[in-house]
Amino acid sequence: MLTPPSTDRCLEVGRDEPMASDPSLSTRGLILFASLFLLESSIAVMSTALYMKGERPFEAFLSNRPGLAFLCAVFTFLLSSAGIIYMYLARKRLQLRHFHLIVTMNLVTVLLILVTSEIAMRLLSRPSPQGETLGSMVLTPKNWDRVARANRQLLDEAASRLSYLIYDDLMGWTVGPNRKSANELYYSSSEGLRAPHEGVSLANFTGKARIALVGDSFTFGEEVAYEDTWGHLLEKALGSEYQVLNAGVGSYALDQAFLRFEKDVRQWNPKVVVFSFISHDVERTMHVYPFLSFPEWKLPFSKPRLILRDETLKRLNVSPLASDAIFSRKSVFELPFLEYDKGFSPDRWQEHVPHLSYLARTFMTMFPPWQAHSPDVSDEARVSVNASIVKAFVQSATEAGIIPIVVYFPQAKDLQGPSLPPLGKQVLQRAGIAYTDLTPCLLAVSPQKRFAPGTHYSQEGNAAVAKCLVGDVRRALAQASVPHAHGGGAGPSAQVLGKPQS
Repeated sequence: MLTPPSTDRCLEVGRDEPMASDPSLSTRGLILFASLFLLESSIAVMSTALYMKGERPFEAFLSNRPGLAFLCAVFTFLLSSAGIIYMYLARKRLQLRHFHLIVTMNLVTVLLILVTSEIAMRLLSRPSPQGETLGSMVLTPKNWDRVARANRQLLDEAASRLSYLIYDDLMGWTVGPNRKSANELYYSSSEGLRAPHEGVSLANFTGKARIALVGDSFTFGEEVAYEDTWGHLLEKALGSEYQVLNAGVGSYALDQAFLRFEKDVRQWNPKVVVFSFISHDVERTMHVYPFLSFPEWKLPFSKPRLILRDETLKRLNVSPLASDAIFSRKSVFELPFLEYDKGFSPDRWQEHVPHLSYLARTFMTMFPPWQAHSPDVSDEARVSVNASIVKAFVQSATEAGIIPIVVYFPQAKDLQGPSLPPLGKQVLQRAGIAYTDLTPCLLAVSPQKRFAPGTHYSQEGNAAVAKCLVGDVRRALAQASVPHAHGGGAGPSAQVLGKPQS
């Protein structure tokens, strides 16, 4: 026969379960739960910060943002740990008898968050020619096999579609003779200069004084037809007695533009040469393999690399590697001169155990480790090398009896308001030479009409450039003491590069 529980037993049960009736005890449980999350978050921040430390000395690490985050995380870790230990030791006195249950709930919650995030990262990632991507971000590590395969495919497509860019053993790539682009917007002459249509030989136009243009895609006039390029508009403004030779090449750095002048432009004996560039050309000088840093360019070439030794420009690579020699390598680490490519980071290509997790790969990509670079790829070298290139161009042109005009082209970000001097202007200030800044000219154009759909100048932008430069060119022509009525043979090459490095 069952007997009802005694009154004393019921009172004991009431004393054993106070959390349901005491709000302060529930608050203590929430504080414990939050302390556990703070502890785990601080561990994650400390781990990330230490990974970002990389090769940096610990003292230098602590004075930077990752180091400050590390110190804050250490403080949070100690504070939350002390609170958790206190609650554990005083759990009976505080009547926090569900301590172990709260810890278990926290661990399960964290585990669920990690598992859900891992699944989400895997579902959202997509394959790309560089490796796995999450949105626009290529996850560490990049995949060399995919990079090589994608670039070999680009080479095959270029061969079948008559691409106007070809390999060059000095500049890395150049405009090929008698070529046209796949969209048939760009044509080249038999000499490899931009032309209005197929089958043009610009050397046949004798009896005219010549002005040559050297630079990148802004000089070439990408995104507009030949008739709308500033080079052609400049030629029209100067008059029929002048011929403007457009030797611009897309994606060129300052060093390539200078070498293009040395190899292909000096032999035309122009009266004036316009050497123009944007700030990004300064960055490009510090690369050897542009496709590693700028895969969106779809440019399967390498480029020359100039360095300073005893204030003299030297060539590292005698001839940039041909595409076949690049993409036949089994590993990216087999490529020479990687240590001189500012865009190359070994950690972005090396596989590690944490890379088994897509969540870890995402954090390792977003917060890369600090890496010690040689002085040849430092920010100081970026300015000094490019300044030396500009000075070498001016010296070479002057020695050849050519009037040099150096022009700075502003990009969209340069026109958005007051800011620090753009990198290109810093280089020109270091070089200490006179130059033409086209920023005011572009500011005179309506913001909606300055640029084509991409990043280059529109028809209106090109017209503004030509209008601003025609006065400079006329003044330079007036200074020319020896007339050059027609193109002649190649002049003596300026010895400013020293000997190539092996």
